[in-house]
Amino acid sequence: MVGITCAVAAGQALFASPVAAAPELVDRHAVVLVNFRNRPLADAQKTHDLAVQNFFGAGDSLASYYAENSGHRMRVVPAKGDGVFGPFTIDLDDTAACETGKIAELARKAVSDVAYDRVSVVFRTDFCGTWWGLGSQPGPVTWFHEGAVADKAALFHELGHNLGFAHQDRELCPAGNLSDCTRDGYSSRTPMGAGGAKKGLSAPELLAHQWLTTPQTVTPTGSTTVRLTPLHTAGTSGVRAVDLPLNAHGDRLVIEYRVPDATTRDIDIAQGVNLYRVPAGRYDHAVMVSNAKRDDASARGSFAADSTPITDAAAQLSISVERVSATGADVRIRLGNDAKTEPGKALPTARPSGQRSRTAGTAAPAPHTTTEDPAAIGPTAVSVAPGPAAHGEGLATTGAGPAAEHALSAGIIGCALIAVGGGAVFLLRRRGTRGRH
Repeated sequence: MVGITCAVAAGQALFASPVAAAPELVDRHAVVLVNFRNRPLADAQKTHDLAVQNFFGAGDSLASYYAENSGHRMRVVPAKGDGVFGPFTIDLDDTAACETGKIAELARKAVSDVAYDRVSVVFRTDFCGTWWGLGSQPGPVTWFHEGAVADKAALFHELGHNLGFAHQDRELCPAGNLSDCTRDGYSSRTPMGAGGAKKGLSAPELLAHQWLTTPQTVTPTGSTTVRLTPLHTAGTSGVRAVDLPLNAHGDRLVIEYRVPDATTRDIDIAQGVNLYRVPAGRYDHAVMVSNAKRDDASARGSFAADSTPITDAAAQLSISVERVSATGADVRIRLGNDAKTEPGKALPTARPSGQRSRTAGTAAPAPHTTTEDPAAIGPTAVSVAPGPAAHGEGLATTGAGPAAEHALSAGIIGCALIAVGGGAVFLLRRRGTRGRH
């Protein structure tokens, strides 16, 4: 690892660069359109064309979203031809729509001559109507109701589950403790945290796949001020994230700065400095932490309007925001005894911490699963009319759910979760009448 010297007002602090650049990831993706024996797709040609555009198109698509977020280290490409196959009629009625494993097996058989890395199965049904899309976490399969092909928020979210991303919660933390916090909804900072399609991935999600380069991520070895460049600003210059050890359990703290910018993936992000607790080094399971409630309109990212520092007494850590602008934020980090120093006082010479974050080549932690509320995706351009509740194997939450048809008006979708094998399948719900989950 290379040490980087960073000059600050109070002196100098040495930084450790924790992340190497990721190798290129290519997802040869197959979208398989499926007809049930008794229920074909409503409009197979329209669904085919939408799938080509929204999965692989040169404009705003699944492929362009992950290419831009990864610094073009990930490519989603058609497995063959335009990447969309079918429709194929499978030997099931739509009453079996909850038998997702069987549907995936039959869809794969239909494209057995195609080499692919991941497959998305698209079908139409009035059953299993409480979910809109499914994604194995991590894994190679996603499932979508026909109307979800028009919903980019759903596509971005479900592939995120395939890549290992969990839903991203937000937590309200008491002063001095970042490990004993209260859940406060979702982060709204990523498609995985109810952010919809007009927000980029968060810094922990980028770190999970090494999509931030070595110079873009720093671990201060002593108290200092870090100048953060907005996370999704074009180019590779500037520090985009701070990655700090938090405790002996392997938890970490990641800091980012986000600004709304129509030229980036952060089109409608809230401006502010955001902090995330990373449990046991699981960057793809990070939780946003804050000293301000989610519905506090005066808050700026993780920080209350009065700029109260966020602290952790056990870790001897204090984080505060000194100033922000459209081009960057100055974040003051106080470590050890310096964390007890009043913000206006000078700091002693920085001391090396000797700790590093997970480096390239280190095995990622095994996936874990949690149950959670619906509404983890956020705003979408697609909604549907109410329809039958789910039937079959109880994959989705109880309560009324909408039918799976195309529609154009605005709505909200969300998620539920079930365990499947060694990983998980996430169920993306369209908001209907909420029941127990």
